[in-house]
Amino acid sequence: MNTLSADIVVVGFDRSQAASQALDWAADEAARRETELHIVHALGVYMPDTTYQGVPDQHLLEAEEDLERSARRAQEGRDGLVVTWEAVWDEPVTALLRMARQVALVVVGARGLNRFSAVLLGSVSQRVAAHSAGPVVVVRGTQDKANTTIPSAVVLGAAPGESPEAVEFAFAEAARWHAPLHVVRAWSYPQALPGYLAVPPPDAEEHVAKERAELAETLASGRYAFPDVDVTEEIRLTEPEEALINASHTARLVVVGARRQRPPLSMPLGKVVQRVLHHASCPVAVIPI
Repeated sequence: MNTLSADIVVVGFDRSQAASQALDWAADEAARRETELHIVHALGVYMPDTTYQGVPDQHLLEAEEDLERSARRAQEGRDGLVVTWEAVWDEPVTALLRMARQVALVVVGARGLNRFSAVLLGSVSQRVAAHSAGPVVVVRGTQDKANTTIPSAVVLGAAPGESPEAVEFAFAEAARWHAPLHVVRAWSYPQALPGYLAVPPPDAEEHVAKERAELAETLASGRYAFPDVDVTEEIRLTEPEEALINASHTARLVVVGARRQRPPLSMPLGKVVQRVLHHASCPVAVIPI
């Protein structure tokens, strides 16, 4: 396996259409970062005592040919982009999680080569997003938004006490892509009974003011580090996943933080992150916190 440097972009690749979209997105990202793109194709666990002699070697040869073609594709129209590649005998999730500890970013497609084509999110992308030690981008939607006259925004889902890591990533991406940053904060009234609000509507303005003040504090470091980024804020009375999915329809990228230390018996990803990964209309960046 190649020695990976800390600033490169890694993309997981197979023969799926989703992997091709992930490759294009990762190549653009590496070009913007002026760093290396590393393409990896994980072939699964090698069984040396296989009955079919020569099958593993044939799989490896086919994978290497695919990777060479993919590397040439990634370099097309991206002058100076350095692309490396490798095929490894390892499970895709294991290989990508290991690399995620060494590199700046791991990129995966929403679905791989799966017989169940109706699934919204593949098991590999879901598990990598849930357990990666570093940032992961799950590529959904198309590249069409990047070609519009008005630059699509990077969207940050800013929960109360949002992590500095997610904020910094969102600001850096907006600056890198010369895009505005749209920050979404959602809140809701507590309910005593279904349909009955425990907080009267006239208190909404006071609550929004508190949310806005907390949000300003959360974003202060990002505004200071990236003063040229145009920032808009949206504070809405709604479910956070609904607000982010709606914002994704016109976005370039949605950025969400994902807690790695979660209560026993809980799912590896929280409800909001899980639903955004399944339903967003654009790539989603999951930042471990």
